[in-house]
Amino acid sequence: MSARTPRHATSQRGYFSRARGVALSVLSVVLFGTSAFAIAYNDIQGNIDRHDITDYLGDRPTAAGSDVADEPLDPAAGRPINILVLGSDTRAGEVNDEYGTTPEGGQRSDTTMIAHISADRQRVEVVSIPRDSLVTIPSCRMGDGTWTAPQYDAMFNSAFAMGADGGDLGTAAACTMRTVEELTDVYIDDFVIVDFAGFINVIDALGGVPMCIPEPISDRRAKLELEAGEQVLDGRDALGFARARYNVPGSDGSDIDRIGRQQQLVAAIAREALSKNLLTDLPALYRFLDAATSTLTTGTELGSIPTLAGLAYSLRGIDLENIVFETMPFEWAGNRVRPAAEAETLWQALREDEPIQGALNAAGEEPTAEEPEDDTGDGTGDDATEEPTAPPVTAEPEPAPTSICG
Repeated sequence: MSARTPRHATSQRGYFSRARGVALSVLSVVLFGTSAFAIAYNDIQGNIDRHDITDYLGDRPTAAGSDVADEPLDPAAGRPINILVLGSDTRAGEVNDEYGTTPEGGQRSDTTMIAHISADRQRVEVVSIPRDSLVTIPSCRMGDGTWTAPQYDAMFNSAFAMGADGGDLGTAAACTMRTVEELTDVYIDDFVIVDFAGFINVIDALGGVPMCIPEPISDRRAKLELEAGEQVLDGRDALGFARARYNVPGSDGSDIDRIGRQQQLVAAIAREALSKNLLTDLPALYRFLDAATSTLTTGTELGSIPTLAGLAYSLRGIDLENIVFETMPFEWAGNRVRPAAEAETLWQALREDEPIQGALNAAGEEPTAEEPEDDTGDGTGDDATEEPTAPPVTAEPEPAPTSICG
């Protein structure tokens, strides 16, 4: 890591493992409630490719909430959680191979988000890290026990590619986690890797995602052809929307521009997922979990079905306005970006489990900052004078622009 004084994290393994007993009981009742539970549980658990990367992480930041005296009975309360969500652009495997080859071969983290889940389970903050960010990549341990040399001013997504030497997703995730922790000083509890096929499966298992497309999009490289208007995107169109960079109206073709559309899409996914009453439709829930986990790669703890079920159950009542999206503040460095000084304020909020403002919420709205309270008692504020002021001149209101989606 950097020259900072190493701080050893309080182990979080107990956080997830202590929850398994209760979460498993809840899952057995809520999910299946019959003798089919064991079969369904084993089927879904067997879908997930889990990696124990503990030995690859080295010295780490201190986890928030590690001073809580009483461990929660399940993952539904008590501790904030930070999950690193990685979108792999691998072309290996069915469906993935339909999208050609990556320019350098191998695989990269095309999308990286930190999903911060508050300790009270009332908020989720999702922060995107641009893949073209110039960062320090610390020394990373490989599967054969060797360590890579640290890199400076390196492209952020090269951490995943470097760690994946030999195709090991566990070491790819570990190197990316170390890079994120070096950048943010935020403790990352676990990770999820989703490839193209997995993303398509999740969307199709939901029955598609309703989206408003303001103008037609035609991006041959992303295999995307969309008409303008309100429509339901299936898995392949949703993947194309997330990947599109060229011939997109109003787009400059940059990765930064694409991040905004990805956040809009994830917000729409959250709306659709929360609108589905899956907990009372057991066959639909099983089909969703079976499809959603079919190409999922995680750490050993988050990849436990009881943990996933308990965490999802604890978030079932969250308000869409409290699922907030933001991008790491940055400064341009040619056609790359560097973290801006303002990014530290964002990382501090995640470390301290404090709300962030964000640029978008899952309701599809731009969050608005609260107006400062007027403490003068007369509504005039501190700068008020006794001089009378002329009434403001009001112009004729302009007609509100019409949206193709209403």
